[in-house]
Amino acid sequence: MKKEERKDQLLECALRLFAERGYYSTSVAGIIRRAGVARGTFYLYFHNKRDIFQQLLNTNFSYIYRTLPSLELTAGMNEKQLENALLHSLRLLLSHKNSVDFITLVMKEAIGIDKGFAGQVEHFYKTMADIFCGYVARAQALGKARKADPYLVARFIVGMLKEAIYQWARGEITDLDQLARTLVKFIMFGIRGAS
Repeated sequence: MKKEERKDQLLECALRLFAERGYYSTSVAGIIRRAGVARGTFYLYFHNKRDIFQQLLNTNFSYIYRTLPSLELTAGMNEKQLENALLHSLRLLLSHKNSVDFITLVMKEAIGIDKGFAGQVEHFYKTMADIFCGYVARAQALGKARKADPYLVARFIVGMLKEAIYQWARGEITDLDQLARTLVKFIMFGIRGAS
């Protein structure tokens, strides 16, 4: 197995264990046992359990940032085009093979481990709010959204997304397409207002 493939295998096994057992109940020994590698192989890529956890956050947050839509809002864009772009991005994010485990990791584990991880998660949510704030402000400038504080609207959107996606990851909501459609419709109604 190539070096990057081995590292990815270790990251994937660690993510699964952290999601199943929690941070404190997961050990390096458990990770290498799940991955079927020698202890020395683990230490070629990671310093310790905290380091692999940190790399999981970095890798998955980077994936989310890359996957987010680069929405080019134009005056001629209709609501259906915007809805389709948002739906596509949400489905792409949630259909990633590790999405359930990563959502579980962030929502249940990362904030409570230490201030560094909690700060990283808060920075992620702030970055998401900033991205959505830009979308809302652009939509307002084009006359496609009602006037309201774009940052507050963005924070509301992130909060709704966070809760709905967490309930999906827990299995309470099972239909991904229905989740995506309902979220987009609800967000669009809030941004647009009654027609």
